[in-house]
Amino acid sequence: MLLARALEDRCELDMCRRIVSAADTSVCRLTASVRTMESRVKMRETGLSQREYVSRVAELNARLDRSRLHDFVVVNENRSLTEVAQEMLVRAGWIS
Repeated sequence: MLLARALEDRCELDMCRRIVSAADTSVCRLTASVRTMESRVKMRETGLSQREYVSRVAELNARLDRSRLHDFVVVNENRSLTEVAQEMLVRAGWIS
């Protein structure tokens, strides 16, 4: 199972692991520059909360840096979706 979500603290990660009752899990952190992430959020979120979501990018990035919940990191900037997904699956041990 693949879950796309920002896990901000150990409690959230533990809850996800309990819910899916997976024997083995890996957490991949996708990274890009703050500027790139802000641009992506701005394009994706067009509603009234857009400014709030864009301003949260740097804060969330810092929280994820501090929490260190990931098992590995994959850079998601200036690369194709296929390339990023393939690296993530290899690093997670799903494919070779």
